[in-house]
This record gives sequence, structure tokens and C-alpha cells, in this order.
Amino acid sequence: MRRAVNLASDPFINSRPFLVTASALGLVALALTLWLGVGAFTTWRRGTEAQERLYELEQRRAQLMAEQGQLEQELRVPQTMAVLERAGFFNQLISQKRLSWTRLFVDLEQALPARTRVVSLSPRLRDDGRVEVRMRVGADSENSIVELMDALGKSGKFAEVKLDSQSSETSRGDAVVAQLIAVYVKGSGQ
Repeated sequence: MRRAVNLASDPFINSRPFLVTASALGLVALALTLWLGVGAFTTWRRGTEAQERLYELEQRRAQLMAEQGQLEQELRVPQTMAVLERAGFFNQLISQKRLSWTRLFVDLEQALPARTRVVSLSPRLRDDGRVEVRMRVGADSENSIVELMDALGKSGKFAEVKLDSQSSETSRGDAVVAQLIAVYVKGSGQ
């Protein structure tokens, strides 16, 4: 029978499992480092592209601001101001066109008491966007005018009904002629 005798001063240690584990961990660390490096490079590249795009946009903004200043200066010329005022007038006419005359007359007819007639009607667009209606009304008595004002206010179609002026006129057969001002409240679907 033979026995193994170790004559070395230090006993033999098997370091293979340690080397395999250390190599595997080293490879994982290397892969993570490469992955993080690629991610950092991509982020840096995107940041650089974003900075370049931001610089281009800032240049474009400065160019547009200069153009806007030049255009605003051109708009201050008296000839251009006249054109702008005229355009504003036409825009106001277009806004007034949104007023349904048929609906207005139907609403007035429903509120008009007997022996009272509308002599003239003049709508105007107010600064707040609401339509103000000035109407000249002829009636056989002051009570009819008061009834008309009450009916207009209670109809829900007119607000802020006021008597502007009143006079006695017999030329057209009306005992009383009054100038009324009211705000026409547009109905639903208008």
C-alpha cells in the first residue's frame, strides 16, 4: 500500500473554482462597463444634437423677432393704419351679419303689445361683443311703451332695456314715440 507523502512546505490548494468565479465576474463587470459606456456616449450625443437644435431655434427666433419688429414698424405707417381701420370696419360688419334679423323680428313681435309698432331698428355691436338694439317705437299711449319695456325685459331675449327719449308725435297717428335701447341676447343655437 502506498501512501502519498507531500514533501512541500505548503499544502496544495486548488484555486480553480476561484479563478473561474473571478473570471465570470470580471466578464460581467466588463459587459456592464461597455453597456454603460455606450449609454453614456448615446446620451452625450443626443445632448449635443439637442444643443445644436436649440442654438438653431434661438437663431430662428431672433430672426423672426427682427422680422416682427420690421413688420410692426411698417404697420405704423399712416397708409397702413387706414387699411387696418377699414379692415376692422369690415370685420365688425361681418360680426353684425351673425345677427339673425328674422330671429330678432320674431322675438320683437312676441314682445310687442297691441297698438304699438316699431318705427325703426338699429343694431350695433358693443365692445363686449353683445348686440345693442336701438329702436324707435310708436304707440297710442305711454302705458303701451311701459308694457313693451316690461315684455322685452321678461322675454329673456332682451336685457338692459332702457328708455332713451320720448316725445309726442301725431304726424303718423302715434300719440307717443319713444327711443328704446336694449341688449339683444341671442337664443340657443345662434
